[in-house]
Amino acid sequence: MIRDVHHVGIAVRDLEAAYALYRDALGLRLVKEGEMPSRGVRAAMLAAGGSYLELIQPLDASSPFARFIEEHGEGLHHVALWSDDADGDVAKLRDCGVALDDPEPREGFTGRLSYLAAEAFDGAQLEVVEPEEGLTGDARTTGSRITRIDHVVLRVPHPGTVSERMSEWFGVETKRTFERGETSFAFMRPGDVVIEVIGPSERPAEPRPGFVAGLCFECTEIDGLTADLKVKGYPAGEPHPALQGGRIVSLNQSGACGVPVAFIDFTGSPGPPSR
Repeated sequence: MIRDVHHVGIAVRDLEAAYALYRDALGLRLVKEGEMPSRGVRAAMLAAGGSYLELIQPLDASSPFARFIEEHGEGLHHVALWSDDADGDVAKLRDCGVALDDPEPREGFTGRLSYLAAEAFDGAQLEVVEPEEGLTGDARTTGSRITRIDHVVLRVPHPGTVSERMSEWFGVETKRTFERGETSFAFMRPGDVVIEVIGPSERPAEPRPGFVAGLCFECTEIDGLTADLKVKGYPAGEPHPALQGGRIVSLNQSGACGVPVAFIDFTGSPGPPSR
């Protein structure tokens, strides 16, 4: 049913400030920009390998994205799953009794889409999108050390429940699980991008709502990328060995429009694991 993660949506207060990092400092190519009056937003799509970032700036207080920022601050808003048949996939979700913000797909900024209700994944916001022409993947990375989105993180009350729903509703199977202390991890790969799900090993009696918790890009020349970010004033850490191989560095969310961002470089390692 689902071929990949199509894009990761980020709610921002100021699109120009977001451009300064994601377009100018990281070199992601702007492929679309425009306003959606029906949603009260100005939005932009930036290519990151075969997937995208969607930057969304609310233009008035009635926008659902303005309410999101008011409640949570700017940052990661949703993960959009790439569908070849949004109408068919949403019909199956309805048949499964899945809570939907859009019971019927509608034409949106990125294509024909439907948002699941946040409670469908215990608070983490997902979307199904059949992308419009021109937003169907572009792996060109000229001028950027960023090669692709490596993975996106969902933090949820119980990873096992998310694994079951991803399998039943979307046909996306969990490739790997493990536990570390009282935390459980599950990894699924609908296409090129990994979805990493993190949460308590046992569902708590009073669970906190889930959310989209992190974003990691694959990159090259990680030392040069880190140095450039620091010169530009962004709060980057120091590259260090990553558990999955290669080296990784984090950028504090305070400098990334509220997004916990990491960059991983697999140069000199066997490459990303199948997970």
